[in-house]
Amino acid sequence: MGYNVIDLINKAINISIRKKAIYDNIRQQKRDIPYMEIVLTVLIKQIQKTIEYYETLKKELVNENFEEIDFGIYDRISFLINEFNQKLSEPQINNVRNFLEFSLNLEKNTYALLIDIQGRFVKNTSDINTKTYTILSNMISNKAAFISTLEKIMK
Repeated sequence: MGYNVIDLINKAINISIRKKAIYDNIRQQKRDIPYMEIVLTVLIKQIQKTIEYYETLKKELVNENFEEIDFGIYDRISFLINEFNQKLSEPQINNVRNFLEFSLNLEKNTYALLIDIQGRFVKNTSDINTKTYTILSNMISNKAAFISTLEKIMK
């Protein structure tokens, strides 16, 4: 059995879980800053919603037939995701603005990763009509909406 979009969703879930753990750690350390506590609570809830979105998507797709992802492409995608995960670390946070900038950059990097994954999946023009491409497009749109929300908060 080859790899398919559900394997990519599982990797996206793992990234979100790592982000949530980082935010939980920061919340434990910065409990003395009220605004930070509020912002972290909101962002953790958003990450949890993202995880739930991915889990729901997986449940909806479990009985679907998907295109297999070529092993070479999946291997490159896995390498990209592993590199991304290695760069995920807890930053030194001094204030809420600093934290929001970190969060926005993290979400933009995640967005770029999803676009890169989608781009690597496409070998020819017919690939943009596949279920996998459509699902990745929806995941990208979901991430873009979250980035937009963070940008509005930052203004």
